[in-house]
Amino acid sequence: MASDDDEYNDDTSSGFFADDLDQHDSERDLYAILHINKDADVATIQQAYRRLTLLYHPDKHIEPRNKQLAMDLFIQVKKAYDVLNDPQKRAIYDVVGMKGLKAEGWEVANRTKTAREILDEYERLAREREERRFNQITNPSGSVHMTVNLTDIFEQMNSSDENSDFSPVIEMTEFTVAQGIDIPLTSQDTANVTAVVSTRNGRGTSSLTTSFRRVLADLSWFRVDLSFGQHNVAAVRYFRRLTQKLQASVAATIGLADSGGSAIVTPGFVFSITYQLSHYLTSSLEWKTGVDSFMKGGLHYDNQTLAVSSAIQLGFVNSYGAIDGVYRFPNICNLRCSLKLFIFGPWIEYGIDRQLTKYTHGSATVAISSKIGVLLRLKFVRGSQTFTFPLQISQEILPSAVFYATVAPVLGYFILDRLIIRPFTRSEKERDQKKREDEAREKQTERRREAMNAQEVLRSLVEQIKDREGSQGLIIIEARYGRLTTATTNENSIQIIDVTVPLQALVKDSALRIGTTVSKSNLTGFYDPCIGDEKSLFIKYSLRSQIHTVLYKDTDPVILPNRDHLIQ
Repeated sequence: MASDDDEYNDDTSSGFFADDLDQHDSERDLYAILHINKDADVATIQQAYRRLTLLYHPDKHIEPRNKQLAMDLFIQVKKAYDVLNDPQKRAIYDVVGMKGLKAEGWEVANRTKTAREILDEYERLAREREERRFNQITNPSGSVHMTVNLTDIFEQMNSSDENSDFSPVIEMTEFTVAQGIDIPLTSQDTANVTAVVSTRNGRGTSSLTTSFRRVLADLSWFRVDLSFGQHNVAAVRYFRRLTQKLQASVAATIGLADSGGSAIVTPGFVFSITYQLSHYLTSSLEWKTGVDSFMKGGLHYDNQTLAVSSAIQLGFVNSYGAIDGVYRFPNICNLRCSLKLFIFGPWIEYGIDRQLTKYTHGSATVAISSKIGVLLRLKFVRGSQTFTFPLQISQEILPSAVFYATVAPVLGYFILDRLIIRPFTRSEKERDQKKREDEAREKQTERRREAMNAQEVLRSLVEQIKDREGSQGLIIIEARYGRLTTATTNENSIQIIDVTVPLQALVKDSALRIGTTVSKSNLTGFYDPCIGDEKSLFIKYSLRSQIHTVLYKDTDPVILPNRDHLIQ
């Protein structure tokens, strides 16, 4: 249930894209590519970059194939360095990963920002990107509004005539269809054409509206609207952000209506201003002249969990005071309530709204007043398509009508959720899971090919490194990575790979240092041979003609030599 026509997008939970954030980033870890840990300073990053670019430099190879493979490794190191050496890119990468760097529209991010702030910014960009993508799929935009009169049901239920048959009449009193399309002309200019066809109590009307909107460089925009139909209207609107906290808009309208063969011109003017008083509190003032002139002031408080709005409107036609509240249960629903005090009496609304599926939002609102009786409003939004169904339950305020208007949508939702929404969501998740597994297998095959190519390049350098180390230096005799059962295992298994060559290539001055604390499958010459299983790294090496062995966990840093590794 939701209050009137509030935009649902403002109330979606910040966890809506949690699935996207939780997915494993298939890109190799940039810190692992440079063999450093996440706390490395700029000097460490630059030192690792210089060392690895010298190691992988294509000019060290004569064979065309090895030269090209070395170039691929060189480019990987360069790309990792470009990200980690840039404070803004590194801050985004540390929290969101490579997918965060691919998002457009980032505000300036740095390592002084909290992870929550960077995550919130990424979720905002991801939501906007998802909405744009889905709006392109569902374009053009449209809406359907259908009012149904159910009052005869409750009149017969409360009838004192026991002999009368229960045969209520259900009547559709209003049906409106609107269809619009946005036409991007340039990056700043957009045109819109919207057609509306409506019928009410047997009388039909139609209108056509064309709009032109231009976004200006100084955080402002203007729009020109022309409407043709029963009432012809021309309007010009201008919006400008004056300061970081203050924004204003003005609109001028001219209406032309036909009354008994004579034209009536009705000019109008609207001015509104909004000022942010604090982080959570915003004030607004609106003034309108013309036929329905009024002055309206309001306050809006929103701390992401609770939102409260209050407003007072004074006008010749319509004056009221209102207070609205929204309480958000993250990833569950939003509860809404509203109280408006008119001259004819109070107007009460309460309701609930929630995300039904990834692209569909639903709401139900109960409105109670002496003017309309009891009204149940159902609303569904899918992308840019809106479906609204006001159901007139009773023309009077009857307890039974209020009860059914409240309970019926709740029961209807639970039935819909069990029979349709949950099975559909489950099948979607299973399909997505299968897709991710297929992608993981394809990625594993690709990573295996990259690792074998890297080992082929490094193999030509290993002999040179061994010669420099000599018989007394650090020589990797055997190194295995994967699902190991014992430190000395020699089993030939597809879940274990030989990584002797890539480790020996990293030895310098009788020492091996790999500071990264992520999975070693991200290292050059490595890949994950057993996705999802616990992995270890077994190393057997010699130093000063003495044999050493060690077994590292997958995320442990590697530091060789160590006298504790010596076989007694």
